[in-house]
Order: sequence, then structure tokens, then C-alpha cells
Amino acid sequence: MHKNTFKDILGLNRRNQEYIRPHNPPSAKAVADNKIVTKRILKKEGINTPDVYKLIRSKKQLQYLDWSSLPKSFVIKPNKGTGGNGIIVFYGKRKGENAWIRPNGKTMSQRDITLHIENILEGRYSMGSKKDTAIIEERVKIDPFLKQYSYKGVPDIRIICFNGVPIMAMTRLPTKRSNGTANLHSGAICTGIDISTGITTYSMHIPPRSLISDTYEMIDKTLDLKENKSLSGIQIPNWNDLLVIALKCQKVSNLGYIGVDIAIDRDKGPVVFEVNARPGLGIQVANQAGLRWRLEKVKGLEVRSIKHGIRIGKNLFGGEIEESIESISGRKVVNIVEKVCVYHKPKVSDKKKKTKIKIDKEFTKAFLDTGVLSTRISTQLASRIGYTDVNKYFKQLETPKSFLTFKDAQEYIDIQGQKIINHSDIVRLAKIVEDGQIVIRPVINIHIKIARDKKDLNAVITDDIQYPLVIGRSELTGYLIDTSTTFK
Repeated sequence: MHKNTFKDILGLNRRNQEYIRPHNPPSAKAVADNKIVTKRILKKEGINTPDVYKLIRSKKQLQYLDWSSLPKSFVIKPNKGTGGNGIIVFYGKRKGENAWIRPNGKTMSQRDITLHIENILEGRYSMGSKKDTAIIEERVKIDPFLKQYSYKGVPDIRIICFNGVPIMAMTRLPTKRSNGTANLHSGAICTGIDISTGITTYSMHIPPRSLISDTYEMIDKTLDLKENKSLSGIQIPNWNDLLVIALKCQKVSNLGYIGVDIAIDRDKGPVVFEVNARPGLGIQVANQAGLRWRLEKVKGLEVRSIKHGIRIGKNLFGGEIEESIESISGRKVVNIVEKVCVYHKPKVSDKKKKTKIKIDKEFTKAFLDTGVLSTRISTQLASRIGYTDVNKYFKQLETPKSFLTFKDAQEYIDIQGQKIINHSDIVRLAKIVEDGQIVIRPVINIHIKIARDKKDLNAVITDDIQYPLVIGRSELTGYLIDTSTTFK
């Protein structure tokens, strides 16, 4: 694990002199600074971006805007804006009025929006205060999983890449103060992401009324929500896909040093918001790690492909904060396919009136499946660890092969179940789906060791599983699942 020091931190001058100027040619920066051109180039490469509803280039064009054609929710942004300035999100419309609702509940009338667009056209939010174009575009529908961590806005994921390698990542979560945008300087939360796993680590925000610009405050929970949740240990969906998209954006944009902002749409999946030729440096605070040493590690490397670049990034920079993830979240990191020790059912023998208990054990692959509630064990593994008699006993019973509904299966358990579970090793009966049919299967108690923890758990005996053991979400409380690797 690399121990970060002050020398590892990347400063603004060094970023500009050593990485932006030498590696980002003016033509590439010009493309990145123009959102309309960027969208056009990315779409040619099959990379999703939010759909554009209107482009307004002049005040005269604004006069003839058909306001009734605008949807209930949309986003207004300057084409050449910087730092998230000038972006306004609307997520609803007042009935019978040309007035749209912002995430904080306040409304903007047609006149208010017109004034804002005029400010965009005059260059108030653009670099160098040059005349600009206003974009009215689709509001991304937030991914259901990430929605629970965001206040009425769409979180985005920024991935910084250099020389074809993903270097560092963070997610920015909208708050009430940031008005549904992921703008850190407006009050959004910034949370570091481990490059290897896509699991969140540390979090920070710029506190309100901060006397000094860019003064960060570490936090550990969301803000403004009914139930504020822990920010560490969140598994970002589609993590590998996001890394691939970020590196594709780098390749097509010709930016050697780039920040790619991606959102996850409920229907479309990953959508690129922006490519940034001058990504900010606050990402270092959220990751509690410096960019400088990471950049120096990959400078001059020969990266053969996108897959090769991802492998380099994960090997060099991923997993180095795994211990930190465990310490700040209080949960252990485990693999999606984990090596598990399964203890055999105790064998009791009587020799010279002394009872001796011998317990064997074996190691097997277990799939950690948050998609099912209960744990499942194969017939073969159940027999090997001492439950052959259960399998034989259940097979000779005249239970129906399948049921039309779960209600029918439950009624059968209520009537006949007590007779079946008279067997000493059957804990209860479970209703599950096998090969598309509803069936009843016996449940046994097994003893396992996973990630140094010994656990007693109930397991349904079934052969409708790909691994000898599938551990359901009811037993996974207290663990973080690393979906990027399996056990070594």
C-alpha cells in the first residue's frame, strides 16, 4: 500500500505545467470546452449523452421560443460554461402555467428563465466571459440505487484518466443547497471511489458560509434526506463499464489528461455529461490520496488497450484503501465469489463409554448473491457434509412436484409441513423457484467460516444454483461485496 505524503499532492501550477499544457493540445481543449461539439463526437463513437431539446444562440431566437413545447423536466446549461456555473435543473412544472419547479421547491417563471438564458448568451458563465449558446437538454432519470443518496438531483461520477489509465475517481451527490446539481462549490457532496472496486470511501463538502474558498469539511452521512445514510461502502453500479467509457472519451477527445463526468440513467445506463480538460483538484481530498504520485507512476507507460489501461489502474491504485473502507464503514470487504470453509455435521462415536465428537471441514466456492434472501446449498455439498439422510428422506415423501402459486405452496406447508419437519435435521420448509417452477425444499442448519467470521445459518437444499453454496442477503449484513474480483 502506498503511504501518501504532502509531496504526493498535485497543485494547480504543476497540474497546468506538467499535465494540461504538454498533454492537452489546444484543438482538443477547444472540443472539450464546447459541449455541443463534444456531444456530436461522443455520439459518433456510440457513447450516450443527454438528448438536446433546444439550442438558443441569440436573443432573437429566444423571443420565438415555443415554451409550451418544453417538457416538465429539463436542464439549462451554458455551452462553454465552467465549474458547473449557470446550470439550472427543473424537475416539474406548475399546472396551467409556464413556470418550472427547481429541486429546492422554488419556481422560475418564463420571465425568470428568459433572463437566465440572456445571461448565458452574454457570456456570464463562460470562460473569458465570451458570448455563448444556451443548451436546453434532457434531465437524466436517476438510477434507483443512487437515488437514495441524492437530494432531488442526479449524482455524477468523475473519473480522471492519464495516458490511457484511470487514475482517480469520485462521485458528486446533489444536496438541497446545491439545488439538484452536482456542483461541489454550490454545496454538493464529493465522495472518493476506490478505482479497483468502485466502492466509495471518504466524503467531504464545502461548508456553507465558509470564509476561505475551497475549505473542505469531512462528513460521513448524506444531507437533507429523510434518512441520512452512510456515504462509505456504496458499490457504484456498472463500475467496469464506467471505466471503459471514461477511457473511450479520452481516446476520442485526444486529451492526454482528462476528467470525464458520467451519470447513470435509469433507462439508458451510463450517460456522459461532460469531458473536462482541466479537472479540479478537490478529488484528492475526497480520496485522501494525492494525484501527483499516481500520475508519475503511469507517465511514459506503454498502454496497449483500454482493458490493459484498466488493469494497470486497478493494480497500481485499486485496493490500496481497502483497509480504510473497512475502518470507516465498519464492514469487511469480501469478494462476490468467496472461498468459504464449511464444517461437516458432527460425527459422534462411543468408545469405552466416552463420547468423542469429530468435526471435519472443507473449503468451497460460495457466491454472495444480494438478489436472493435465503442461503442455498447444493444436494451434493449437503450430502458431503453429513446430510445424506435428509436428501433421502425428502425424496421418498410424496410432496407435489410443483405448485401454481406461492400461496398454494404455503397452504401445503401449513397443512403438511409439521409432519415433514419431524426429521431432526430439517429446520423448516422453504418455497423457492426452480427451473421456472414453484417448489418446496427442506432447510438445514450449517456452520461456515467466511472472512474470518464463523456463522450458523439456514440453507435451502436445491440444485438450481451454479455454485455449491449461495449466500443470500439476509446473511450479508456487515459485509461490502467487491464485484471486481473473486478470491485468489
